[in-house]
Amino acid sequence: MIKAIILRLRWSQELRIRHTSYPVVNRPNWQTLLEMERWQGNRVRSRLIYASFIAVFLMGAIFGSGFLGSNLTALAINDNSEFSISADSQSGTNYYTLVEIDEGDNDEDERVTYINHDFTFSSIGGDSVNWDFDDGNMATGLMTSHQYDTPGVYLVTATSLSPRGIEVATTTVTVHLSGEAEVDNMECECAPTAKDTVIDLIPTSGSLEIMGYLLVEHDGSSESCSLRNPLQECHLRVIIQRTQSGNIVSEDVIFDNTFRSNEQVVDFHIEQIDVYQGEGVQIRLETDQLRDWHKPSAKWDVTILND
Repeated sequence: MIKAIILRLRWSQELRIRHTSYPVVNRPNWQTLLEMERWQGNRVRSRLIYASFIAVFLMGAIFGSGFLGSNLTALAINDNSEFSISADSQSGTNYYTLVEIDEGDNDEDERVTYINHDFTFSSIGGDSVNWDFDDGNMATGLMTSHQYDTPGVYLVTATSLSPRGIEVATTTVTVHLSGEAEVDNMECECAPTAKDTVIDLIPTSGSLEIMGYLLVEHDGSSESCSLRNPLQECHLRVIIQRTQSGNIVSEDVIFDNTFRSNEQVVDFHIEQIDVYQGEGVQIRLETDQLRDWHKPSAKWDVTILND
């Protein structure tokens, strides 16, 4: 009996020893777990809210930038603009006059007069308007005027700055030329002075039509053309020459004949001619009669042909 009790005590002691040799695991605290779960849930919700806020912000930025970009484009150029410009006339004519004066030394003094057409431009629906006349000149104002020194076709551009944005309008004007020349007496090249007479038609670059006439009057101490014998009749040759950098590249004789009157009129018409930079058109007058002493003059129009 005693032996059995001793054995049971030993077994109980060994059992306790074996039990305490393992690490002690605490029982879970359900309240703590609940608090941790709530904390984790709040953290997840906070992250979701933050992510949603970022997404909304990014979407707003994208759409906002698109809207702002469209507004900036509208500020740059307003396609639905009510701004417009006009000219009092779409074409005008500059007048050129040349008079040669010879004081007896065979060195003619040229006197040139220009009268340029004056265009008036006006704007509607603009605030602060800047004008570009396409010839290197500019102006400001709701209304302005301008003269062109050279015939041609010009694109006039007006820019308006207003609360609506930047608005642009254009119009085209054409400048023609009307020329008149009175040159010194012409004579035969075989004469001692060996004079030649050339009238520059001063064409501009572009596609042109040139039309005019020459008037040659007998002027001098020699016998009148109407009283001369057939062998000494007054003579006139009219040549239209094209030049490039001052050199003659082509010529066309439009009149070469004698006449028995003190006046001779020669019409000329160049229906269409393309003139490029550095090129020119001129009329050369000649006579083969030693006794001729003619006073020539000319009038012509240079019309710009729009493409």
